[in-house]
Amino acid sequence: LFTPGGEVELWTDETASRSIMKLSVAALAVCLVALVAVTTAIPIVPGAGTVEKKLHDEFVAWKAKFHKAYDGLEHLHRFTVWRDNMARIAAHNEAFAAGEATFKMGVNKFADMGAEEFKKMQGYKSHKKIASPPPPPPPHPRR
Repeated sequence: LFTPGGEVELWTDETASRSIMKLSVAALAVCLVALVAVTTAIPIVPGAGTVEKKLHDEFVAWKAKFHKAYDGLEHLHRFTVWRDNMARIAAHNEAFAAGEATFKMGVNKFADMGAEEFKKMQGYKSHKKIASPPPPPPPHPRR
């Protein structure tokens, strides 16, 4: 092997063992970080609260109704978005019932999408507002 300085370094069993050990520790650290990230993002765990379990069961039924299929992390992500949308819909409909909103919201096949994702899917492009053109000049007085 060549060192960064261009010198030749002999690869011995001890050198190989140290390198493998360093790689193993690094791989283990990456796996642990990933495991912590995944487990803290998982909303459904054995023994989870009954409200969360009920929501997840409703989500599974919603997936079946709208023929949605995703597993693993995608399932968890979509469940989280869906759950947040359900809360937003419920809050809005409470405002509607109190006369504070002019329309009622409902659940549809897009309930697992965030607002930005939905806009992108629809082809929405944000445009800066263009100022109105100035008014025309007054007519010239007749002579």
